[in-house]
Amino acid sequence: MRVKFLTILLLIISASFLKAQVGVNTTTPQKTLHVNGSLQVVNELNVGGDASKAGDAGTAGQILTSNGAGTAPSWQTLNIHSGTISNAYYVQGTTGLTIPAGTTADVPGVTITLTVPAGRTQTFLFNILGYAVNPSPGTGKSSQGVFSLLQNGTKISSAYTSNVGNAGGGFVDFPIPVTFLKAVSLPSGTYTFKVQYKAWAGDQRVNHNPTAYAGYDGDAEAMLTKMQVLVYNN
Repeated sequence: MRVKFLTILLLIISASFLKAQVGVNTTTPQKTLHVNGSLQVVNELNVGGDASKAGDAGTAGQILTSNGAGTAPSWQTLNIHSGTISNAYYVQGTTGLTIPAGTTADVPGVTITLTVPAGRTQTFLFNILGYAVNPSPGTGKSSQGVFSLLQNGTKISSAYTSNVGNAGGGFVDFPIPVTFLKAVSLPSGTYTFKVQYKAWAGDQRVNHNPTAYAGYDGDAEAMLTKMQVLVYNN
């Protein structure tokens, strides 16, 4: 076996000087080294590199990915491959804010800045939940307005919501939550997304802490605006 190994090694060395192709268990090699059989690598596998530096051995957990003909493969982490989820993000509202009728304001806390890596495109899937309530409980006033998702200051999606007021009985100050989705595919760059609220009619309050609601048990998160973002690789 040692003699056979030395023979193969000499063939490879000779081929490097002669710029020929060497075949192992084949008389018609198709590449510089053509192995017709299994290959056992006991230590690291280095790819790329040149005459002055060794190739890249990658890091634990990475996978080897083809970069096409004539180009060395590369080690990549799994979450950058097409069709996989690169990341997931979640933000929620912070302080309460009353928005007067006819005005628009950013919902406090529901802003996030994300970056698409150089040379790639990604799809962002947004899931947004919002409440807008009557800032003066017990008055029985109705109101309505719109939650909007903005990308770098430009609205890309919106959803209507309202507050049911009925001073004569039935539902009183009943906020109707809204959930809406939006997907955008973007090239490399940095993007800021935020949620705004515009009060169409009647004053409304976002990120409300329902301390005056019957049975309130200290749950300050219950009526906060929330945003989840799933990032997919294209």
